[in-house]
Amino acid sequence: MQGVPVAMLKALLPVAIIGSVALAACKSAAISAPSASVSFVFAPQTCSSIVPVHFSIDGIEVGVDTFRVAVNDGDHLTSRAFAASPGQHSLSARTDRFTWTSVTVALAAGQAFTDSLPFYCS
Repeated sequence: MQGVPVAMLKALLPVAIIGSVALAACKSAAISAPSASVSFVFAPQTCSSIVPVHFSIDGIEVGVDTFRVAVNDGDHLTSRAFAASPGQHSLSARTDRFTWTSVTVALAAGQAFTDSLPFYCS
């Protein structure tokens, strides 16, 4: 750069570096949509039971919870929430002896969905 004083170039160098770093950070920062969540609620017909249930989203097991119905230390009928990305998902649940029919849901960003698991005691 002919005619530009060296002192001016030295003064502008830090500004150019900071500007480049800031631009690169903004360019690489992705704003992601908030995830959705899925929980499962056990819906038994009047019976006393303790039932371990395995939960799956898109065929991948995401957790196990033991539901408790009409037992001495109180009922536990709703699982914790499991994170899922927005979009279409297949939800399923099973015990060692029973498998609920899979449900397909379309989840919006930030949506909380609860899958009902009807259960009949014999």
